[in-house]
Amino acid sequence: MNKFTNPLGNIKVASPCPADWNEMYGNERKRFCSECKLSVYNLSEMTQSEAENFVINAEGRVCVKFYRRADGSVLTKDCPVGWQAFKKRIS
Repeated sequence: MNKFTNPLGNIKVASPCPADWNEMYGNERKRFCSECKLSVYNLSEMTQSEAENFVINAEGRVCVKFYRRADGSVLTKDCPVGWQAFKKRIS
């Protein structure tokens, strides 16, 4: 029997989308891409629990934006290490 792993650790991107997030209409969590006509969800603006649930419950083609750290993990909104680095950069 396979052991359950974090669904965020299993995200694979076969071919990254060239669309510019800053040119999409919406907010920091969800924007609409006029090129592919899909909503794009920012996993890094969700808590870990929200992002995991989104990935688990997603059906069909889904577009996501996220920040992957050097260790391969996905940065989420509630990550204390990520927030410390962010605060350090802006101070």
